[in-house]
Amino acid sequence: MASTSNIILSFLMVFSMLMAGCTGEEIAEPEDIVGCMDNQAINYDPDATVEITDTCEYADSDNDGIRDIDEILGCMDSAATNFDSLATDDDGSCLIPWESEYGVNWVQQFPGGDCECADGTEWFFWSRDADPSKVLLYFEGGGACFEDSGCKFQGGTFKTSISSDGPADGSVFNSDFGGVSNLRNPANPFADWSIVYVPYCTGDIHLGNAVTEYAYAEVNHSGHNNAQAAYNFLTSHYTDASKIFVTGSSAGSFPAPFYGILASNSYPDAEITVFNDGSGGVYTNGTYDIVSNWNLNETMSDFLSEYQDFNFFDSADMVIQTWNHDNFIRFGRYDNTEDNTMKYFNALLGNDVQVTYSSQIFASEQKIEDAGIDVSGYIAPGPDHTILGSDRFYTLEVEGVLFVDWFTAFVNGENIDDVHCTNC
Repeated sequence: MASTSNIILSFLMVFSMLMAGCTGEEIAEPEDIVGCMDNQAINYDPDATVEITDTCEYADSDNDGIRDIDEILGCMDSAATNFDSLATDDDGSCLIPWESEYGVNWVQQFPGGDCECADGTEWFFWSRDADPSKVLLYFEGGGACFEDSGCKFQGGTFKTSISSDGPADGSVFNSDFGGVSNLRNPANPFADWSIVYVPYCTGDIHLGNAVTEYAYAEVNHSGHNNAQAAYNFLTSHYTDASKIFVTGSSAGSFPAPFYGILASNSYPDAEITVFNDGSGGVYTNGTYDIVSNWNLNETMSDFLSEYQDFNFFDSADMVIQTWNHDNFIRFGRYDNTEDNTMKYFNALLGNDVQVTYSSQIFASEQKIEDAGIDVSGYIAPGPDHTILGSDRFYTLEVEGVLFVDWFTAFVNGENIDDVHCTNC
């Protein structure tokens, strides 16, 4: 009889062979389980071993055709300051800037006729309808041309054409830019005013009517025709205006007083205000025959029967002549004591460069006041040029007075003190 130990050993060997599959019988492979293997899907199957294309199904909670897992939360309003162009689902985070109750609704106007730019290209202007009882007439700046070297179409000292983008996009009157153009800034005193915006491309401070041959170009000085077309639109479109505010920056500052005269004639019962921006220290001394080059003897007669010779002229003369015509017109002005742009043009006009620009500004303002005219002045230090189209409109402070506060009070007809820098 076999020993007990041999019996146990034989049993273990047989058991090991069975466990090792050596019995000759095949063990069945587990069956594949077809299903969605993406744990982000609504039909995810944790037991699935095989996934066939399109097996998975995904939620689209808002039925917008975009799967929830592909949604990108963010602000989808392009008017918002935090607009996200990649967002597919608005998360309510939009920061919408304030906007005038009248909106931002610039309209491009094409007067045709004799209106054109210096290079013969088409001229047009812009209007914005808001409160019809209050109208801002604004003249754009852009240099001047009165002698051979400056009257080049390329490399000259003036704008020769205008952009179709206009105030709606890309210019100083862009509605999201700065100054009085920002119709989304509640501090803008003109946010609810109707506006007529007069672009500039003729080199004649909006007052010429001549085709003049210079050494390098034949220039169409058509500024008067252009400006008159815009003004005629104003009078026909805003017939019941009770407030007319006429202004302009740089070259556009010069025609403002004269259109103040026209406004006082067209609207005898209205409050007329004229504001000059960035022209206070410029003057002519007869070096160039600007009157002939721009044909001013003809055009100025549309404003006044008697007027100062533009060949011997300063910024004070514009105000004095306008006030003599109607002493109910209100006047204001802004200047920088070291305005580099105006210093350049003073030199180009043949003026004595040893005379400081700041002294000319103060002398001009004193000349106005000596004539018995109340003019509100804000004089800032530094080389900057103009304020009405700049972000500095809202931030500039001189002698503790914010320009925007001072200017708003002026627009509203309040009696305000002059602001003159003391350390200029």
